[in-house]
Amino acid sequence: MYFHKIRHPSNFVFAHGADAGTLRFGAGQAGVTLRDLGEDVFHVELADPGRWPLDPRLVRMHDDAFAGASQHRLELSEGAGLRLLRGDGHPVLGGRDAACLGVCGSAWLLQLEREAGMRFYGQGEKVTGLEKSGQRTKFWNLDVWADHPMPVVIEGQADPQYAAIPYLLIRNGEDWVGLLVDHPGAVFMDTGSNWFFSGHDDLQAPPSLWVGADQGVPAFYLIAGRSAASVTRRLQRLVGKTPLPPLWSLGHHQCRWGYRGPRDLERLHEAFEAHQFPCDGLWLDIDYMDRYKVFTVSPEHFQDPAAELRALADKGRRVVPILDPGVKVEAGYEVAESGLRAGIFCLNPEGQPYVGFVWPGRTWFPDFSLPEARTWWADYARRFREGGFHGAWLDMNDPSTGAAELDDMRFQRGRWDHWTYHNTYATGMAQATREGFLAAQPDERPFLVARSAAAGSSRYTAVWTGDNWSNWHHLRAAIPCTLNLALSGLPFNGPDVPGFGGHADRELALAWYKAGFLFPFLRNHALQGTAQQEPWVFGPEVLEVVRHYVRLRYKLLPYLYQLWVAQEADGSAVMRPLFHDFDDPPGLALDRVDDQFLVGPALMQAPLLQQGQAHRSVVLPGAGRWMDAGSGAFMAAGRMVHASSDARSTPVYLREGQLLPMQPGERLSQASDLADLELHVILGGGCRESAELDYVADDGLTYGYRRGLRSRWSLRAWREGETLHLAVRCLAAGHGPLRLRLVGYDGASAAVVETAAGTQRLALVPHAWRFSGAPLAAAIGPALTV
Repeated sequence: MYFHKIRHPSNFVFAHGADAGTLRFGAGQAGVTLRDLGEDVFHVELADPGRWPLDPRLVRMHDDAFAGASQHRLELSEGAGLRLLRGDGHPVLGGRDAACLGVCGSAWLLQLEREAGMRFYGQGEKVTGLEKSGQRTKFWNLDVWADHPMPVVIEGQADPQYAAIPYLLIRNGEDWVGLLVDHPGAVFMDTGSNWFFSGHDDLQAPPSLWVGADQGVPAFYLIAGRSAASVTRRLQRLVGKTPLPPLWSLGHHQCRWGYRGPRDLERLHEAFEAHQFPCDGLWLDIDYMDRYKVFTVSPEHFQDPAAELRALADKGRRVVPILDPGVKVEAGYEVAESGLRAGIFCLNPEGQPYVGFVWPGRTWFPDFSLPEARTWWADYARRFREGGFHGAWLDMNDPSTGAAELDDMRFQRGRWDHWTYHNTYATGMAQATREGFLAAQPDERPFLVARSAAAGSSRYTAVWTGDNWSNWHHLRAAIPCTLNLALSGLPFNGPDVPGFGGHADRELALAWYKAGFLFPFLRNHALQGTAQQEPWVFGPEVLEVVRHYVRLRYKLLPYLYQLWVAQEADGSAVMRPLFHDFDDPPGLALDRVDDQFLVGPALMQAPLLQQGQAHRSVVLPGAGRWMDAGSGAFMAAGRMVHASSDARSTPVYLREGQLLPMQPGERLSQASDLADLELHVILGGGCRESAELDYVADDGLTYGYRRGLRSRWSLRAWREGETLHLAVRCLAAGHGPLRLRLVGYDGASAAVVETAAGTQRLALVPHAWRFSGAPLAAAIGPALTV
């Protein structure tokens, strides 16, 4: 497959007429169905059994997730041009008559008019920047290090990457449109790239953008809205919201290719304990297995796996091993022999099990397109979970087959070509693994992290953004990559910190931790043979800073957890770009800002991402004010300011008018309690607005919250002079009461707290604590139980 060559509209025949559900292509025709799914979500699908005889879409979108009426409409003209219109008839997006829906053999294409002011985002996991104008790309899950030259990988120029999500978020003036291609194979897309050696089109064709595929049923969704946030929430509902993860998955994780078993993990545990460095997850790469055989452990490195894993769990450590889909071809290997008996492996064109070459050598691959294969895999995953492992790291599921040609790997007992399930192979593996973990622990929320993914993977797994490199380019690219994944329906993601390949030095390790300490997923991971990069190996000064920001992450876990509660409820993004929440201030284009980001509605980061950098410009979006978390100063929004940073600090800003729930004190371990809080009231002197928060607490681990074992409070705060007022209403008490301490800023010295039990007047005493930079001057009240 050519990664940088795609089909061009010049080679397509376009439908020139449409009526009664039929498109006319010259002498041929195809059926066309337009559906309004509700809430401004539309679905378009073409049908021609002769041209597209097979529909291999096994991962179905949630078409039934929308109950409200649409305020937009989608029309197909008599000339076969699609038009997306507002309710008042104002055009939002469209294709020209006789140049919109095209065919070229089995290939199909959707071409839309590209207006001069359009901006483009999304595209899943790409390292091609935040905004996507002028790009030509393919969506095809890859083993990046195996399929691209290493200099291209190291320079951060490899495209495609591991997770293929053919989604484009389009901004056209005040309108936003999401375009999702529903296809399990290779999809191509062009947002105005240059096709001419001379740089000039002699025919002066009208500017356009297009998407399409080489084969398979043409099907796509359009989601219309007036903000990026509204479109993103509905996209998430369409592809599948992220189930509420266990609280421990939001903590810090430590991994290295080279950790082999309990002895290595016990040494890690002792080091984290000695340094009072919170860390929930200890991870095992391929060396823990018996000769890289999936669902085994090495007898050399494990003596009593269940007891050894239980001992680590008793110390608060969760062990997460790698699982690869490849099954070693070996007589007497129970996993291989049972899979062969069950007939669940992918076949080659001759009807024999397809053989690839990965870590175990010759390997067979489960055909996750088969329900019986997913059941078979789930049973082994169940046993693995019952054996004491707490999560699973799903690697090599692109699928990676070494140097073996992928086209020979077929699905559905050899009846389907490889393209039919390639991009959804990883989703099938994640679905089966999740089902196995739930079978082992039905009341415990599973935690899976996958390398490859597709639209819909969010229902089953988080994603880490694959094998990156310890350099400044990869650090800078991590932010727009993570943001675009969130805009594309995969919010639970993050990169390896401070880079997997290469050698991170002290400055890079510091910069990466300071930039990434609030990414949705935070794991330190390194390649075998590279320099050690556990937090303490860089020296005491680096350890102190890195530990501070990881402790700060644990302090902020109550806030982060609320963001995932909202994601499960309505699909709200967690880490998101500035334009997700704010309109452009005068003279400032937020959709061009790719080195700042929001973590929920209350917190904004603007890390320093260049070697040796000590200063940067920061955009303060919106109206009102932001509080500088390094100084405590309240600063007017809607403008650009200059920030300075040293080795200990990083620019972080808290939005005025927000309530920020945190755990009390400095977090010296990973122990957490969502019902024991400091409530930081971000209301400066003279602020006349109120701050509101619906806060929930549960056990952070089980599904008890679905059975009513969750407490929920409505919190509303306002300020009068130096006095903070807080009104608390308990809406549910299934997890017990809330222990609460008020924290105020900018001269707050007293509080009035109103609860169902009455009103209390409290004195707030001076309280200095460090977020970023120098200690903040704050004031804290006594603990209350509400």
